[in-house]
Amino acid sequence: MRRLEIIFPALLIAFVLLVVGAGVFYYQYSFTVMRFPYVSGGLLILLAGWRIRNALAAPSSPADGSRAETESETAAIAPPPEESAREVLLTGLWLLGILPAVWIFGYPAGIPLYLMAYFRGHGERWAVSIALSLVALAVTYFVFILMLKVRLPVLPLGFS
Repeated sequence: MRRLEIIFPALLIAFVLLVVGAGVFYYQYSFTVMRFPYVSGGLLILLAGWRIRNALAAPSSPADGSRAETESETAAIAPPPEESAREVLLTGLWLLGILPAVWIFGYPAGIPLYLMAYFRGHGERWAVSIALSLVALAVTYFVFILMLKVRLPVLPLGFS
């Protein structure tokens, strides 16, 4: 069992609960506004929980070597190597990196800038990074700001 198979979905669940909780308790959005976050957040929580359950239930190889396997069988079913502590830390930092981006640049600009940095940092081409960032900007603006009228922090830090 790899640590990231549990850590990433757990962080996703915590993030969804934090965002939906902020909408309900801090911003006090009405049920009409929160309907989409309830459905999508609930679906994300169910899928992430299912992923954690599968990761915990995955069979592990016997430690005593009770079954001798041929070399080809071992190569075919060999589990991927464990992530190092550095990889786990970097993944956590990438997940948390969205928070200062939204706080400093505002929600509509912070999300695309974060996504562009993330995709470029993981070796994606410029065209793909820009295209996906623009799609995220369009979804954020048209769906959340115009259609659902969610009061997102639109302006950057210090502008109000």
